[in-house]
Amino acid sequence: METRPYFLIGDLVSNILVGVVAAVACAAVFDSSWDPMTAMVLGMILGMLICLPIQTVCGIFFGAFEVMLPMMLTGMLAGMVVSTAAAERAVPWQQAAVQGAVIGLVALAFTYLANAILRGEVRRWTK
Repeated sequence: METRPYFLIGDLVSNILVGVVAAVACAAVFDSSWDPMTAMVLGMILGMLICLPIQTVCGIFFGAFEVMLPMMLTGMLAGMVVSTAAAERAVPWQQAAVQGAVIGLVALAFTYLANAILRGEVRRWTK
């Protein structure tokens, strides 16, 4: 993954954006009349569908492969978490936006950590 500031800031902004948009959309679509498991699966799909156009635009500026994994993970997780919560109780859009932003940051940190661990493993195997 890229480590120059332009790309790091781009990763942060794009993941937070996807998390917020997916979470707010899921909070608007799902309510307590939904079964939580059904809402979770459909929220995951909705989060990934919302991610696709945002990912396409961000990929132009920050590289398609660099943004694909963390943004799709963010969209999927934000959709799942917020839609499941919305199926149990009302989730205000402000709370959904904060949850989506936090999920975006966690997914990005997880992706960077996993990449660092895997690249370290590959270096040990090839020496």
